Amino acid sequence: MRKPLAKKKKLWKKYTFSVRTVGKCRYCDKEVTNDMSFLCYADKSCSHFKCEEQDYYKKFIKKDSNNRLGSV
Repeated sequence: MRKPLAKKKKLWKKYTFSVRTVGKCRYCDKEVTNDMSFLCYADKSCSHFKCEEQDYYKKFIKKDSNNRLGSV
């Protein structure tokens, strides 16, 4: 009969997730952490993805409403 193979010990550590502060949001001035969805810009400022999305749609609606009035 064969001997059962010995299990190898794990030599690596299990990854522990740590929440870190990325910076302040460009739009709402709240803290941005790495456990939420966020955007970083070339000038090294950050914003929440939702804040950026809301600002984009505000600008889009404003631009569209100006177009409907006949201005270019």
